[in-house]
Amino acid sequence: MRRLIFSNQKGGVGKTTLTRELGIYVASLDKRVLLVDCDPQGNLTKSLVESEQRGGLYEALIGEGPQLTAIDERLSVLAGDFRLALLEKSLIGEIDAYTRLRDLLANAVLSAFDFIFLDTPPSLGVLTVNALAAASELVIPMNPSLYSMQGTNDLMRTVSKVRANLNPALSLLGVIINAFDSVPTITRQIRGEIEASFAEKVFSTVLSKSIKLEEAIASHKGVIHHINLGASRAASEVKALGDELLARLEARHDG
Repeated sequence: MRRLIFSNQKGGVGKTTLTRELGIYVASLDKRVLLVDCDPQGNLTKSLVESEQRGGLYEALIGEGPQLTAIDERLSVLAGDFRLALLEKSLIGEIDAYTRLRDLLANAVLSAFDFIFLDTPPSLGVLTVNALAAASELVIPMNPSLYSMQGTNDLMRTVSKVRANLNPALSLLGVIINAFDSVPTITRQIRGEIEASFAEKVFSTVLSKSIKLEEAIASHKGVIHHINLGASRAASEVKALGDELLARLEARHDG
């Protein structure tokens, strides 16, 4: 089982979009995928489930057991909601404050999944550190916009501390450039800065800025499944990103 965390403390960089779209694509390849919504805003959950959830990550982290919501036969979500913010505050000072999610994912029901994708809030609080402590690989979504590198140094310092104290197996799988528009000169320049900073860690495939992704979210479907979007550039890029993600994981396994 591979546990991937999508994290960047800067908001609006596409963490939730990438988590959902890549999770849906990998599940379409006949893999069992669990999406874990660690964000109190619950946007990942809302983008997949039309009805209000009555159980999810909050209940699981307070010891009531995981209550999964099945999206289809291969894809499930462990829902997040506003109560996670209350839990985050209550965990401060607890001995297991940063390891509850790691312990939870050892549950037999959850460990049966091939992949677990963790969506995180735009902060480096207790919930994000829990996800870092539970993950095997880190994916950093970034927008090619001004101040796109803001916060990345703080994230990498936190990752170093997590590796030293909680999870020595955690490693950076790569950086994905999201919402890319090749027309403005500034976005091309910023993409170059990101590639210069992270070198081979930057995915060769980028996800272009596209209203098609918003349409897919509104329909509670992945862009690869949404009617009339199957042949869109957004769908093609998601598939290419998913293939590159799996290739990077396979290369790491072989290495």
